[in-house]
Amino acid sequence: MLQPIPAIDELIMHFIQSPQDPALQASVAELVANSPEHARYIESRLQAWLMKDIEPAALTTLTVKQASRPSVLHAIRPWMLGAVGVVMAVVLFCCFRKTPRKLRAYTNSATHIDSVRLPDGSRIVLNKNAAILYDKNHQDHNYAEVMKGDVFFDLRKQTPCTVVTPGDYTLNAAAAAFNVHVSATGAVVFVSRGKVTLSGKAADDMVLPANTLVTLEEKKATRKKLASQAPLAWKTGMLRFHNIEASEILDAVSVCYAIQISVPPSAEKLLHKKLTIDLRKKSEREMISLLQKSLSAHLAKDSTDRYYLTLK
Repeated sequence: MLQPIPAIDELIMHFIQSPQDPALQASVAELVANSPEHARYIESRLQAWLMKDIEPAALTTLTVKQASRPSVLHAIRPWMLGAVGVVMAVVLFCCFRKTPRKLRAYTNSATHIDSVRLPDGSRIVLNKNAAILYDKNHQDHNYAEVMKGDVFFDLRKQTPCTVVTPGDYTLNAAAAAFNVHVSATGAVVFVSRGKVTLSGKAADDMVLPANTLVTLEEKKATRKKLASQAPLAWKTGMLRFHNIEASEILDAVSVCYAIQISVPPSAEKLLHKKLTIDLRKKSEREMISLLQKSLSAHLAKDSTDRYYLTLK
């Protein structure tokens, strides 16, 4: 039980009598904001007063002379209840608001894939040069922001997880696995296990099942079903494809070899061509040679190390 605090009791009494007084409102609000203990105490006193005020008078056989409430109190009752409600709302907010998240920045500057562990034991795997902000303290809700690169979220428990990407897109999931690729043009999300809920200003809420890839651009979100786990090739090293569309394969090698492959409109029809190709343990030159042979097309390299797919 909370012990009486005379100074606060006196302030509350004055406040009850003159709830519209801005100075009294400010004094109560300041106590609430500065001390959670005082906030709980003020809340309990206001609740006790309100309950006492609305309880019906008990029937008794004794004649008891009761002091009537000052008439001014009844005159200001609407103001009083409104002001008390406002202060109690502030009290409840201060008492029960969550501690602000303290995010830790991490960039994988190593020459190999690295990972960080979340409080519930789940992992965030980062490709080389990938960068994130993440909360390493909250046990009941995981949180991260992907800044750049490829980042894989392996959520093994039912702990909710929120991931924010550029463009004000938000991903929510639990016991799922998904990859987020962030570049200068936007973000790409691939779900490999479970389900992920996507929301954002440029997209209605949508549930992404396993093997779904969604491209998040500034003004739109487009999704499609993949036949392979190609977006995870940077992590798994699996560059062997059987009857898979060239678009998936080109995306995979772009990330794994850290190169850019541009496809002009004249060559877009090649993206739908299905290939069976093994690119494991191949140098960049060997990989390009095998792709050209399988596509019956040419991959020209310019001075900025960008490849362009062109028809022969």
